[in-house]
Amino acid sequence: MKLHDIDSSRLPEIADSVKECINMGEWLLFKTESQDSAGEAAFFLKTPTSVFKLSDRGGVLHEVDDGFDRLEIDELFYFSDVSKPVSLSNIRPR
Repeated sequence: MKLHDIDSSRLPEIADSVKECINMGEWLLFKTESQDSAGEAAFFLKTPTSVFKLSDRGGVLHEVDDGFDRLEIDELFYFSDVSKPVSLSNIRPR
């Protein structure tokens, strides 16, 4: 799985609160090579209860009704210009 940092302006149709949920790790923004991802979806957004297909601007196309549990995450995205939690591995003792 590849991790990518992208600028939030690349997906202007995603609300700031959703971008924060993604960077906090509560929701996942990803791409997949499996299933019918070659269709109109540029990205997928996984929330605790649903998966949504997104356009290349981040707009919701529709909810994935069936088979979302079989989607493999090939590329995971975070926003480089939205705050992220501090990782314990990045904390240095004084």
